[in-house]
Amino acid sequence: MSSLIVDQCFYTQLALHSLLQLNGQHQKDILSLKDIDALQATCNSLRPEIIFVNEDCFVTDAQSGHALREVINAHPGTLFFIFISKENLNYQNYVPIRKNIIIISKSIRTTTIYQLIAHNLQLSRSAEAEPEAESEQPLDLTPVSLSRTESSILKMWMSGLNTQNISQHLNIKQKTVASHKGNIKRKVKTQNKQAIYHVVKLTDILTSGMFVGRTQPIRLTGEPDEFSVPFG
Repeated sequence: MSSLIVDQCFYTQLALHSLLQLNGQHQKDILSLKDIDALQATCNSLRPEIIFVNEDCFVTDAQSGHALREVINAHPGTLFFIFISKENLNYQNYVPIRKNIIIISKSIRTTTIYQLIAHNLQLSRSAEAEPEAESEQPLDLTPVSLSRTESSILKMWMSGLNTQNISQHLNIKQKTVASHKGNIKRKVKTQNKQAIYHVVKLTDILTSGMFVGRTQPIRLTGEPDEFSVPFG
């Protein structure tokens, strides 16, 4: 089985090659590709275990975004890491938005990426792993799911309404709105409003959107199994 990397950054490619090899993959099975068209063509002949994609390869091109979504839907058993490339977001975490899609920051700790790769390749940690990796808390790989109220508040929040406006529109207390916003921040693992907007934007490109109204997301018809990395 192979792993594919769609990222123009040489250092990201090098780091990912190293981490994948530490997790037992052979160098010959790790391929670097230049764009989504190359990814789509390669996936027609291979069944990769893991695919890494930098958002720069699709976020500004609707056709590439649509093609990547088709690849994701055609390979529900493949894990897709989608790298956030915007550095000014100050986002340093990962967000599973489906069982096979994780949006992840390039600023995240290398040991966390190693854990994510190791977990999903179902391989034992290699002896060369960094010592502190053993003391990491268990990874939360539950796909983000918003309540219906959280989803409504998020949409209004992203449209530019403030807490007071949302409170008046939904006829609920401002304290309640603030509490729901806090839940959204906790689920997306950031206090940064712009980072939340960006994760939602990527989720909409790659899927039918954030799961809403259920605590245990189920697989939808025509959708990959549910399951959010570049780094410097």
